[in-house]
Order: sequence, then structure tokens, then C-alpha cells
Amino acid sequence: MRYFRASMVGLATLGLVGAGAAAMPRVKSWWKLDQEQVQPALAAAPEQVRVTGRDTLTVPPDVARVLGVETAEAVAATGPLPLPPLSGTLALDPNYLARVHARFAGEVVEIGTTRDDEAPTLSAERKAVRPLRYGDAVEKGHLLAVLWSKDLGEKKSELVDAVSRLRLSRDTLTRLQEAFERGAVPERSIREAERNVEGDRVAVARAERTLRSWRLSEAEIDAVRAEADRLHDGKSGTDRKREEDWARVDVRAPLAGTILEKNVAVGDLVDPSADLFKVADLTRLTVWANAYEEDLPALQALPRPIHWTVRLKSDPKAEPRPGTVSKIGDLIDPNQHTAPVVGHVDNVKGQLRAGQFITATIELPPPSGEVEIPTAALVEDGQESVVFVQPDPSRPEYTLRRVAVARRYHDLVYVRSLPDGVKAAGGRAITPLKPGERVVTAAAVELKQALEDEQTTAKAE
Repeated sequence: MRYFRASMVGLATLGLVGAGAAAMPRVKSWWKLDQEQVQPALAAAPEQVRVTGRDTLTVPPDVARVLGVETAEAVAATGPLPLPPLSGTLALDPNYLARVHARFAGEVVEIGTTRDDEAPTLSAERKAVRPLRYGDAVEKGHLLAVLWSKDLGEKKSELVDAVSRLRLSRDTLTRLQEAFERGAVPERSIREAERNVEGDRVAVARAERTLRSWRLSEAEIDAVRAEADRLHDGKSGTDRKREEDWARVDVRAPLAGTILEKNVAVGDLVDPSADLFKVADLTRLTVWANAYEEDLPALQALPRPIHWTVRLKSDPKAEPRPGTVSKIGDLIDPNQHTAPVVGHVDNVKGQLRAGQFITATIELPPPSGEVEIPTAALVEDGQESVVFVQPDPSRPEYTLRRVAVARRYHDLVYVRSLPDGVKAAGGRAITPLKPGERVVTAAAVELKQALEDEQTTAKAE
């Protein structure tokens, strides 16, 4: 132990060489210790400080107290391991998007309205109304436009005509059957009347199926039948409301959402192939991101559902939005070697916009075998990374362990111990660092230097 007094005096300089600039504040603070405290500890060192076993140093409590030796418990890694952020964009969810068409060709005679909350009000209970426009919110079933369709009017009239003819054919058959019982008409007349009834029944069914294929409701079809009954009962006269609604086609919103497109005006002639409106539910958006090929195995190994957080590139300080991944693409882009990762993000507050650039972060569970320790416990010299472990908290013994750094942050370092039998730098075998063991978090640089000096002195002797 002859070396220890001299090595402790020159410890700061040697510590800087072994640990680099990162240990400078700790070494300088040692130099500033009150010499009245240091000298007694150094005087006692030759009798009490010693090296016991390979890579194990016994330090007297007084010396450890002067050096400021502190320990902390190593724990199993709990912090998530984030993948590199995935770049992508926001898009409309196709399952929440509707392109609104007219069921029949016709002329636009009216545009749906909505309350204008920004306009002056006539009374506290009544709001001014205005025609719908881009950006308006609509509920499911909201009236978007009204068309006047000649085709619809003709099909309704065909049903009225078929119902009337069927009624007359049945009346004729009934009278012929009564006459046949009296022997006034031949049987052939009965058969012809039955064929007429059957043909008219088929015509009624055909007209109804046509209207149903045009998605008229049963109530609307019943209204057409009622019109045929009215005409049969001889109730003539013109009902203006009925005439206005005869060829009327209501275009309604198929879902609740926001109007993204309005492509019609009063007087336009439209056909079923034209997009009159585009309505989308913007409370849920699709996220299209790109994952590099080397990150795919880690992604595919995650349990479902996969959660991620989405941030806007234009506003990185904004609160991240949680979302889920629904699909990892099956094709690799040949130019970027990335695969599409598709998911969703909630947009209830309406702060996100389709088309915005985003970054998505996915956190992976920590790999097994990693241990979390304070950054101050790690000592590196460019060749190896080591920590000092205190096997028994009641004894002032500190053993050097060689570890491999998996990832590091400002205050924490995640290390994975090389398994038993694996050689570290210099061919030295090590023992893994385990959760629950106590590692030195202060004065680790000084302990490493003292241990190296002792080992060097022992070899020289």
C-alpha cells in the first residue's frame, strides 16, 4: 500500500487522464477538500486501504467519506426504447368520407340552409339562415340540395298507371266471373281477364322495384299508391304541394361531418355521376408514415394494438396526439427502402388538418437483460465501460464490473452486462451486473484510478 498516499495526492491529474473531461468537476472538488480532513485519512490509509481479490478495492470509511463515495441501486430497465421518429402526413380517413351524388338527373332548384351564428339575429330565439357553403358542419340526414327530376316524375307516374290498370283489371275479372256463373260469357273471356290481371300485377311490381332501386323509401312508394287511389276515387283537383313534390329529389348528407366541397348552384343541370358535395368526418384522421426497413422487425414484434404519438412538424411544441397503428405495409419503396405504416389519430378538437406533415413516435419495450443506472456511475476511458459495485452495503468493498452501454441519456444510462465467460477489452472476463446491486455514483473515477495504480504497482514488484 506504499503507493496509496502518493496516488491520492496526485489523484486529480491521473483521474483526468483516465476518465476524460467529464470527471473534471468531481476531481477539482476533491482538490478543494479541507486538508485538515484529508491528511488524517491519508495517514491511516497504509494500514487500512488494500486490494482484496481481483478488481476489488477495500477503502476505509474515513477515506470513502472524504472522497464522497455514494452508491445507488441498479434496477431493471423500465424506460421505453423509442424508434427513430417516423415522418409522414395526415390524410382524410376514407371510411369517414362521403361523395354525395344525385340519384337522378335533374335541375338544382334549391340549396340546403344552415343557421348563421355569426350574422345579426332578429331575436334571441331565432338565428338568420343562409345557404350551405364550404366548411359548414352538417348532421347525418341534413338537406344539402333539392333537385327537380323529370325521370323520377315519369317513374312515379308509371307506378300510378300500373296500379290503376291493375285495379280495373281486377274489377273486370270479378264482373266476368259473375257473368260466367250465369252462363252469359264463355270461359275464354275469363282466362283472358286473368292474364290481364297477372300482367298488370307484374307491371306494378316492376315499377315498385325500379323506385326501390333508386332508393326511394317505402313511405314515398306508399305515397305514390295513395295518389293512384285518390285518382281512382274521383278526387280531382290540383294539390299544389303534391305537384311540387312529385318530381322532387332531396339530396341529404349520408354522415355527420364538414362540407369539404360544394360543386352546385341553383339552376345547375346535374347527373348521377357528378360529385355535388364532399362531406368528411374530421374528428378522425388517417396517418401515413414511413418506417425504414431495418426497423420493421421491431415493429412487427410489438403486441397489438400498436400505440404511437403524433406531432406536427410545423408546431413541435404542441401537445402530442395519441393514436394507434392499424397496418404495416407489405411493400418496400425501392427508392427509400421504407414501408408505409398506416394508423389513425383523434382530432375531436379540430386542430389537425389533412395534408400536414407529422412525425410519429413508437416506443418499444426495453430489451431483456438491460439494467438502468445513473450516468454518474459509468466510467469510460475509450476502451471499456466500467462501474463499481458494492456487493455488501455493510462492508467498504468495491468491485469493478465491465459493462456494455446500450443507450444513454442525460441522467440515466442503460447497460447490458456481458455474460459470464465473454471477454471484455484486454481479454478480461467479467461478471454481469444484476438488478438490485449497488453501484458507486460518486468518486467512481477515483476508485478506478486507485485500483489501476495498485495493480500496476503489484506487477512491478
